[in-house]
Amino acid sequence: MDTLGLANLILDVGGILNFIALLLMLRAVIKNRNYLRGFSVIGSFLTFISIVGFEFAYYLIGNVIGFALGWATVAFWFIAFVYSLKQKIRGIRNQRKVVEP
Repeated sequence: MDTLGLANLILDVGGILNFIALLLMLRAVIKNRNYLRGFSVIGSFLTFISIVGFEFAYYLIGNVIGFALGWATVAFWFIAFVYSLKQKIRGIRNQRKVVEP
């Protein structure tokens, strides 16, 4: 097995483990939506951007399994980012209402 083949195999295993972790996170979020309130806006955004970068790399090296399973992770982190951003904006608006008469 050449180095690129070994790297693709390791990426496949990592992609599968990442997908299993995503399913566990989704289960936690579905059971309790307040779970997402603890997510950082910047952290969620950076995680989303980094996973899009991984998806681009999977595409370039032709790793079909990682590319296919990764889109669910991209969608989750995009939703987590949007939700955390909405919560942050809602918190700022509520603070303004309390401060301003």
